Amino acid sequence: MIGSAPPSQAESPLAAATDYLYQLPRGSKGAGLARAAEFFDRLGAPQNAVRTAHVAGTAGKGSVSTFLASILTAHGWQVGAHLSPHVYSIRERFQVSGAPITEGTFVELVDRIAPVVDAMMDSDLGAPTFFEVANAIAFTHFAGSSVDYSVIETGIGGLLDATNTIGRPDKFAVITRIGLDHTDMLGETESAIARHKAGILPQGGQGIALRHPSREVRRTLAGAAQQRRCQLDQLDERLVSCDVSTFGTYLRIGDGKPMRLGLEGRHQGVNAALALRAAEHLSIRDGWSLDHGAARDGLATAKLPGRFEQRITVGGQHVVLDGAHNAVKLAALVSTLQDLYPAQRFAWVLALKDDKDLDAALTAVAPSAAGIVATEFHSGSDGMASGAVRSMPAGKVAERARAAGLRAIEVGCPLEAVTIASQVAGTAPVVISGSFLLLDAISSALTPETYTP
Repeated sequence: MIGSAPPSQAESPLAAATDYLYQLPRGSKGAGLARAAEFFDRLGAPQNAVRTAHVAGTAGKGSVSTFLASILTAHGWQVGAHLSPHVYSIRERFQVSGAPITEGTFVELVDRIAPVVDAMMDSDLGAPTFFEVANAIAFTHFAGSSVDYSVIETGIGGLLDATNTIGRPDKFAVITRIGLDHTDMLGETESAIARHKAGILPQGGQGIALRHPSREVRRTLAGAAQQRRCQLDQLDERLVSCDVSTFGTYLRIGDGKPMRLGLEGRHQGVNAALALRAAEHLSIRDGWSLDHGAARDGLATAKLPGRFEQRITVGGQHVVLDGAHNAVKLAALVSTLQDLYPAQRFAWVLALKDDKDLDAALTAVAPSAAGIVATEFHSGSDGMASGAVRSMPAGKVAERARAAGLRAIEVGCPLEAVTIASQVAGTAPVVISGSFLLLDAISSALTPETYTP
């Protein structure tokens, strides 16, 4: 077993396998796809074993992937979904037909893949990164699970993302909403970012993208598709409407019947519509019939941790947990809060990674905030907070919030921050957001139950 220790000190196999992954490099520039391609080739190219829908975008990747996997599963297909990041357990990243990978299978795959990782450490390309090894676990798991389709979410960008080693000619590409994020790596304009996202479009294949309001971005996507001889459908979100109330979130496309969504929020309408259109394309291409009843069931049963997740703290406080970590996602969260709790303002517990645009985040949050309890997740508090991942100091978040005209205090401990926010929340839920790492840091304060009005 990886990192074996004397019996009295030994970790559980799951913990040892997880720790092994967390000790891997977080990323290194300059390798492009060469390291990932070499790594996967040494494993037998598992990324090419299964028909794949490949999903990229600034916002909505996880939701679109979840909706699409759920629709395909409802049609009776065996479906693998590789999602990132995880919220509460690393096993969330590797799912087959909605079920996370078992502990035993996860440990077995890490044990199998680790020697290949170790063998590359002294190579010119260097050791595979955490994300590349996570990809390898997903691809190998799906290849060995008689999966009919896999839905693979990119990490950052698309063109140089390790998942873009998928070389099957029948890969289907899905590009979600494009906005400004990871500008240090992808470029400072939406058009520059779109070029990276368009990098997943398959040569001679098919794809779908959400139609962007910017003509320049649309031209970028269309130009990339033409260069790759890829048939690209662009979904116009003006054809999509979504109603949000205490009765739930309902999607309507054109004059069709409303369809209940398992993920809450007006912004989920376009995500669900993209997934549904992608399923339609796959059914036509692969010769099976899209059943509208199954599609409705798939949309209604889709679930994803950390996306408008309503829970209860041990102290009885209703909280909304959402990993929104950029202005686009935070604005969507605020819109959902305003739909479900009109005329209310909320106590926010907020923490962000130190590379985020804090001013843009606070601008998005401001319309709904009665006050900000700024906190932080601590490096080393869990595996995902190690390495290159750092929290923005709570004092900086609070100071900038006050400069923006918001009431704000700093509380370094996330659990204490939730307690303080609960004392001033009134009848409204406490909103906990800014990073999935923050959600994991407060998970011990939550009961297993979801909130029901």
